[in-house]
Amino acid sequence: MEIILRQLFKNNPQRFDKFLGDKEADFAYVSKDGTAYRVNAFLSTGRIGAVMRKINSTPRILDEIIFQHISDSIKKNILNAQKGLFLVTGPTGSGKSTSIVAMLEEINKTQPFNIITIEDPIEYVFQAKKSLISQREIGNDTRSFNNAIKSTLREDPDVVFVGEIRNVETAEAVLNLAETGHLVLSTLHTNSATYTLNRFLSFFPADMQSSVVERISDCLLGVMSQALIKRKDGLGRIGVFELLLNNNAVKNNLKKREIDQIQNIIETSSQQGMITSRQYAKKLLEKQLVNSVDVEILFNTKML
Repeated sequence: MEIILRQLFKNNPQRFDKFLGDKEADFAYVSKDGTAYRVNAFLSTGRIGAVMRKINSTPRILDEIIFQHISDSIKKNILNAQKGLFLVTGPTGSGKSTSIVAMLEEINKTQPFNIITIEDPIEYVFQAKKSLISQREIGNDTRSFNNAIKSTLREDPDVVFVGEIRNVETAEAVLNLAETGHLVLSTLHTNSATYTLNRFLSFFPADMQSSVVERISDCLLGVMSQALIKRKDGLGRIGVFELLLNNNAVKNNLKKREIDQIQNIIETSSQQGMITSRQYAKKLLEKQLVNSVDVEILFNTKML
């Protein structure tokens, strides 16, 4: 396993020594035939172990993974925006990376933009089409999310993808990027749009939250939360999505800190392209794409 891991580290002794010091490592590996993997190496009872997850060689198309009218809403309100913050959320393994890649590829195919991604690690490697794309990996290309984001302001980006918001420094930096005229995409490990807003605010001290509410209400484009559920035909899993778009009603409730009321706005704003996860799951049931038992399990888990 040591020989295998050294090969995965491309025989870089410093990276292997760092693994021994940290006792774990999360990184990307591309094989000689171009196949990409996300790798987590760790120690178990003193022995080296590794998990390798194969990354799709081609990005999914947004219209393939989300209902057409929701996909159209994202393209119109998010991907065509000149600036603002859009958050994609969900638990680990819920397909957030797949959705983000599909969105960035949609921009790559249609817009002459400068896209910068900051990832830990890089998963899908983009091929530039209409856009210019620079992908930076934590550890290899930059020391931290915060350093990379600060540097990004001097790299003339149109679109910035920040792999994950983990702390107050990253949350503040992401807000600054969105406020200074950039389209910013990022992720959080939350399971609903309203919980995402509360979670984002919780990064900041209580005495700062009033000013942060004002800032995020002005620069937020929306939140998409997602989970995966078994397909009825047994051919893998399918996404259950919730989409919040920041309209005047949402903005007013945000500023008044009445975040719980925003769920009602999502439920009643389908004509504006919004949808709750329950409404989305109901459509999956109507199309006989999933079983009702699996839907019940999903929402019972979410309500715990």
